[in-house]
Amino acid sequence: MSAADGAVRERLAARRSELAALVAERPEERLVELLRKVDSTLDAMTAGDWGICTVCHEPMTGERIARDPLVSVCLECLSVDERRSLERDLEAAARVQRALLPPATFAWDGWEMAFLWEPLGPVSGDHVDLVRPRTDGEPLHLLLGDVVGKGVAASLLQSHLHALFRALSQSELPMCELVARANRLFHEATAASSYATLVAARLHDDGRVELANAGHPRPLLADLRGVRPVEGAGLPLGLFAGAEYEAHELLLQPGEMLLLYTDGWTEASRPDGEELGIGRAAAALRRSRELSPAEVLAACREEMEGFLAGGRRADDVTLLALRRRG
Repeated sequence: MSAADGAVRERLAARRSELAALVAERPEERLVELLRKVDSTLDAMTAGDWGICTVCHEPMTGERIARDPLVSVCLECLSVDERRSLERDLEAAARVQRALLPPATFAWDGWEMAFLWEPLGPVSGDHVDLVRPRTDGEPLHLLLGDVVGKGVAASLLQSHLHALFRALSQSELPMCELVARANRLFHEATAASSYATLVAARLHDDGRVELANAGHPRPLLADLRGVRPVEGAGLPLGLFAGAEYEAHELLLQPGEMLLLYTDGWTEASRPDGEELGIGRAAAALRRSRELSPAEVLAACREEMEGFLAGGRRADDVTLLALRRRG
């Protein structure tokens, strides 16, 4: 087994342990099914069958299994017509998905933000949304999420999450209840093995930020104390219908910044399995925090590219920088 394969196995084994603990506590169907898929993949790794198409019994491309370690059928097993149809569908899905994104830079009532959205392929499971207030004096809503998996299936769930969040953000629900209700609806409408992580934010014109985290990587806060992760996270959306969430409030002073991101950034890894990690991520923000949000994102991306040293990333990457203006 190569070093890269060993790194994949280690990550799967770690996630398997987390899943097993959840299943032992709450043996719901969707968790049990996901655990079976992970176990099947780990068994295939042990037997030396991982990465072998179950249809043609030939090795799949490293890029394909890097995108989704649980995949079991290669694209080559599709007919020519099926592949062409798939390409057309992917192109259409990519256009639709990009149309759902907000402007790449945005300013509103004392806030400025920018985001960077880079799918690994034509479509992405990462999601960014911004819901403007209906009337003056109401808060602005932001969402950054990551649906499990990659490709078309993840992008479809991403679109579903987009619609849910937009509908719920128009209500006056507290942030914790907004995310809890989104979780229930997502759980009811998705397959047993589907889930998503997200950070939802409500921005007020006095600098207050209400944050609710559903299993997502912790945002980084750059304030007078330095750069540090914002603590607090609940379960990912879609795992348990009755999951509860907490909202945390921050008060950002002029010039202070929040950086939201998906794990495709911090878990970008070299061939030997070493990951970029939260330490390098925080250092990149610390060095660039005086720049504009768009420039901060460029610096963070440059940090990742320098770390990879020409290597290819294996996941979608999304970053969002939010600054309180002076």
